[in-house]
Amino acid sequence: MSISSIKRLELPPGDSGIPYVTPFLSGEIIFIPCSNSATRLVVTAKETNNAFAIVGCGGTAGNPIGFHFHKEAHDVFLCLKGYVNVWAGKKCRTMSSGDFASVPPGTIHQYQIIGDYTEFVGLIVPGGWEEFFRFIGEPYSGPLFPLSDDRNVFAVLIPKLKAAAEKFDMIPQPHHPHFDPQPWESDDNSLPDGLEPYFLKNGSGPKFLVGGTLCRPLVTSTQSAGRFSIASIEGSSYHEASLLGQGRTISFEDVHHCFQISDGSMYFEVDGVGAHLATGETLFIPSGSKFAFSYAGRFAKAYVFSNRGGLVELMSKLGEHYEPPLIPEHAPGSNASKLSDLQTEVGFTLH
Repeated sequence: MSISSIKRLELPPGDSGIPYVTPFLSGEIIFIPCSNSATRLVVTAKETNNAFAIVGCGGTAGNPIGFHFHKEAHDVFLCLKGYVNVWAGKKCRTMSSGDFASVPPGTIHQYQIIGDYTEFVGLIVPGGWEEFFRFIGEPYSGPLFPLSDDRNVFAVLIPKLKAAAEKFDMIPQPHHPHFDPQPWESDDNSLPDGLEPYFLKNGSGPKFLVGGTLCRPLVTSTQSAGRFSIASIEGSSYHEASLLGQGRTISFEDVHHCFQISDGSMYFEVDGVGAHLATGETLFIPSGSKFAFSYAGRFAKAYVFSNRGGLVELMSKLGEHYEPPLIPEHAPGSNASKLSDLQTEVGFTLH
């Protein structure tokens, strides 16, 4: 176990190649005028060489943000707390904790925070579009977000939005017809076979067991045209089996990873430097870094984000299909020979 610790930064470092931990509800915090919410830039294009950005949002009930679409950017919405309505194409769902939505380029969409307190996180591909929030917003240094803003929206926000539409990949659709949220359907329990807008209900979709780790993909390279992957991973310190084997690390030459702890705590080692992460904390691991992780306590869960396939692709290919809803009482051993054989196909190196 490493004695030194990975850097903990309140703000993204603004440079690539630096592993760092972002404390709970931290990042570059931006208040969007008249919105009852704040946006947090946790990872930006500068850290990922434009591969992606990780953006969190917290807020209380407000109006829909307005229909729009992107020519290049792929949006996702992962609800962590509370409730948010998300419109994507012809569908709208009321999302709660663990629910997921994928919004590919060209899809008309919007969201609306509902309830007293909602948190969701999104990955933006490619990185760089997060500059939109800096352009229209204002720095915020309070605890969560302003609960009211009585300024004239036509004076403090609308002119910025009009200018942003010309400057950024954001095409407003003010005349798109509004419709109410619809009930969740059976199609919302599985991943589609290609690039299309979709919703995935919490706890549904494919599951793979790799040693003591349960991996639930939310989006893979199949649903993102090869651009990114997102999954939850779950495990326990009570399981001796590990993904890589005792004392080993893994690196992906061209893939950045970001882990956000959802439940419990986990230990990570990156290039020989360690960090314990608690619920809500985020770790960014730049491409080429050697890393390993383990679970602390009876149960821990994290969301993992990456460009390309990365760790999610590896677990999907290495693991066995799994039906039970929770991690097993006794974990099977990991397949070391299969892991080694996948190095060239998936694009990683074991150390």
